[in-house]
Amino acid sequence: MSTPTLPNIWKTFPELKEPLQAVLVEMSSSWHLGFTEIDDAIRLQLNAGKLVRPALTLLFSELTNQPYNARAVSLGASVELLHLATLIHDDIIDDSKLRRGHESIQSQFGKDTAVYAGDYLLTGMFSLLNNADNTKANQLSLAALKEILFGELVQKQNRYDVNTNFTSYLSQIQGKTAALFRLSVSFGAISANTYTDDMLSIVSQLGENMGVTFQLLDDYLDFESITEHLSLGKPIGQDIRNGIYTAPVLFALEDEEINTEVKALLTKRDDITNEEMIILHDLINNSQAMSKLSLLLSDYSQSLDTLIKQLPNPKLQGQLQHISQLLLNRDK
Repeated sequence: MSTPTLPNIWKTFPELKEPLQAVLVEMSSSWHLGFTEIDDAIRLQLNAGKLVRPALTLLFSELTNQPYNARAVSLGASVELLHLATLIHDDIIDDSKLRRGHESIQSQFGKDTAVYAGDYLLTGMFSLLNNADNTKANQLSLAALKEILFGELVQKQNRYDVNTNFTSYLSQIQGKTAALFRLSVSFGAISANTYTDDMLSIVSQLGENMGVTFQLLDDYLDFESITEHLSLGKPIGQDIRNGIYTAPVLFALEDEEINTEVKALLTKRDDITNEEMIILHDLINNSQAMSKLSLLLSDYSQSLDTLIKQLPNPKLQGQLQHISQLLLNRDK
C-alpha cells in the first residue's frame, strides 16, 4: 500500500517532515477495507488533505519534554482519520458529489457503502488511540465525538430555518469544526504526560478559536466565490440549496433592509436557479453582511494571536503565527 505524499503547505516547516511522514504511514496502515475501488477512493481523499490537524498535534507536542514523540504521531493520525470519517458522513447527509477535488465516496458507491467506509475509518481511529495508550486522550476523544454529533444535530435542526441566528450557528460550528481543532492541539499537549491543567485550558481555548476562525473564513470565501464558480461551470450555492445557512446569509437575514427579499429567495430551497442565486449573492454582497463578517474575523484573529502569545514556547508561537498567516490569508 503506497503512502500519501506530504502536502506542499508543510515544506516551510522542515521539522515536520519526518513526523508527518510517520503520521501518513500510521494512517495508511491502520485501515484496509479490502474492497479495492473503495480503498482507492478513500486513499485519494487522504492524499488531497492538507493534514492541518495532525500537524497541529505534532507542533503542540513541543509543549512537552518529548517533542514529536511516537504518541503524538499516533494521536495525530487518529484525529485525521476521525476528520475524514466525518467528511464522508457529511457528504452522505448533504448529497455532495465532490470531496477534495474528487468524486465523493457516496456519489461513487452509494450512501450505504459510504456509511460503512466512514464507520470503518472510525475503527482505524480507535485502533490508533489504543496504540497511544493514554487515558486523557480517550476522555478528550469521547468529548469531541459528542460535540461533533451535537453540532451535526444543531445543523439538522437549523436546516432551511430562515429564523435561525448566528448564535445557534456558532454552536453548530463549535461542534462540527472547532471540536476537531481543539482535539488536535490538546492531543499534542498531553502526548508526553507533562501537561498542567492550566496549560491544557489555554491550548483548548486556542484550538477552539482557531477552528471557529477558519470556518468563518471558509464561509466568507465560499460565498464570495459564488459568481466565480458559475463562470467556471461549477455548482454554486450548494450549502444554500441544502438549507445550510452560513454566516453571510445569517447576517443578511438580520438586515431589515433586505431580509424580506433574502427570505423569499431562500424559501425556494433546492429549486433556486443559478440566476436567482446570483441575485441573492448580490443582495448580500451589497449589504453590511460581508463587512460584518470581516470585522468578526478580525476580532477572532486578534484573539487567536493573544492566545498564541500565552504559550510558553517562543518557537511554537512563531510556528503557529506562520500557520495562521498561511491559512487565514487565502485571497480574502
